[in-house]
Amino acid sequence: MIRFSLFGVSVCIHPTLWLTLAVLGGILSSTGIQDLLSVSLFVVAGFICLLSHEMGHALVGRFFAGNCPDVHLAWLGGDCSHEGVNFTRMQGVLMTSAGPAASLLLGVISALVLCLYVGDFSFGLYLSRYFLFNVIPGEALQTWPYMPLVFFCNMIAVSFWWTVLNLLPIFPLDGGQIMHGLMRSPRLMHSVSLYVSVTLFVVFSTLGMWIACLFMLALSVLNYRFRMQAPY
Repeated sequence: MIRFSLFGVSVCIHPTLWLTLAVLGGILSSTGIQDLLSVSLFVVAGFICLLSHEMGHALVGRFFAGNCPDVHLAWLGGDCSHEGVNFTRMQGVLMTSAGPAASLLLGVISALVLCLYVGDFSFGLYLSRYFLFNVIPGEALQTWPYMPLVFFCNMIAVSFWWTVLNLLPIFPLDGGQIMHGLMRSPRLMHSVSLYVSVTLFVVFSTLGMWIACLFMLALSVLNYRFRMQAPY
């Protein structure tokens, strides 16, 4: 366990975070030093993105509550806790929205730094569009070192897609939490979550994205159980 304080927020990192990020970064198919370096850059980028996301929750929550929140990072996600604090419905929505906003802002900043790195704003934006899909154009590889491009690519892609994933209207993702704060009916909220998660399960199955399929299957089962237990 790694523990430290950042901006007055207590942060705890479980070893499973590094393991999960390494697997997603491709360590199981690595065959050489360059592959291992690429995986390491993905792990660093993923950690920065996840931490910024949870810090968004923590700092906005502290603004409303005035307490000292705790951030825990493990597996492929995190948790921000405010012990003994009851937020209003709108405060909860704003605090939850701050996480995706922080990770998206990180992606925008990464794209701007990339523009400064290549020394051409329009070309930097051109690269950013490719980096969103984890693709590095050949003309960039012919001009700049491989590793910095890999790092920028990971920062932009992870920040963007992590934001998109968390804003899906599926409980308990941030989008589902926001929906929970805005809807009066827990049963309706879980019904929407169930419908979206099942739909995405079918889509990901068609695309052969099996890890995403398992994730959506787990969320589908969870929301089905919650929906059956919801009073109204």
